[in-house]
Amino acid sequence: MSANRNKNKRKKGGTLRWGNIVLVAVLAIIAGVTSFFLFAPSEEEEYIPTTLPPGVEYSTVYFHFPSLDLEGWGGEARQIELGDKDAMIADIIAGLAEGPRGPELAPSMPAGLSIEWLEFDELAGRVDISFCSNFDDMPSSERIILIGSFVYTLTELEFLDNLQFFVGADRGRPVFAYGDALRNRSNTSLGRDVPELTPIIVTLYFPDDMVMWLHPEGRSIPVDRSVAEQYLFVVEALIRGPITESLSPAISPDTTLNHVRRMGNTVFVDFTPNFISNFAGGTTAEQMMIFSLVNTITGMSGVTSVQFSVDGEPIPEDGSFHMDLSLPIERNEDLIWREEE
Repeated sequence: MSANRNKNKRKKGGTLRWGNIVLVAVLAIIAGVTSFFLFAPSEEEEYIPTTLPPGVEYSTVYFHFPSLDLEGWGGEARQIELGDKDAMIADIIAGLAEGPRGPELAPSMPAGLSIEWLEFDELAGRVDISFCSNFDDMPSSERIILIGSFVYTLTELEFLDNLQFFVGADRGRPVFAYGDALRNRSNTSLGRDVPELTPIIVTLYFPDDMVMWLHPEGRSIPVDRSVAEQYLFVVEALIRGPITESLSPAISPDTTLNHVRRMGNTVFVDFTPNFISNFAGGTTAEQMMIFSLVNTITGMSGVTSVQFSVDGEPIPEDGSFHMDLSLPIERNEDLIWREEE
């Protein structure tokens, strides 16, 4: 009898132990499933992995990149370590230069483009960025993408509102001049579509080798330039000289331009003093130089005259020129060469 009771106890005890194990396993499965639904990211929320070391405070920044077909925009959420504001800006720019990490987006910054310098003005909430000269070789549509990507990504930082862009070292030529210099989300487009852009064609005038006539030569202006920049572009193109071998530059290539601006129907062109000192002299050469500029600029929409100045002051009548350049100069059609009909 005693042996039978002991056997029954062992049998009951074994049954209880296995029942406990099964119960614990079931509870573990239920807990696992519950935690998955409680803590897994929902389809409406983007899961952002923590890549920075534990204990480091970070800000999540949305990096804006174009789609592979350049017909839309997307982005990637990344973590930027909080702290020094200059370092945060540098980290974001480094991320833009790196490009997207996912396979469905395209880089906004070409591999051959570098940044010459950048400067953060905390009081103004602005960062100034200067690209290398390769920026000028970029198609206008790529420039629009680049600027939009930088503006929308960097202004994710709550302390940054505006950007200014330049080309060249030591605050070279501004990309957007004068009233359009500050770029922000209100004046920079970042829509679903990258627009089809039609180049602006202007006519430059250069003298022939005989210095008798001004001959037309077409140039294309990047369409993403402001109106003020278009005037700047054509004057700089005249200083660089013609492409056609039979034509000659009307202005010394060593001439330095200060700025170009428009008021009403007049465009004001301001040079440094070497505009005068580089001029070799002669009435005909003077006409070619002045009307190369005037006829080119007045060929642009709404401009009827050009006013010259040196370092902000009217050009004096001191014998350097035969013409009175203290007043606005109007177009001279008589100097333009035309084929005989």
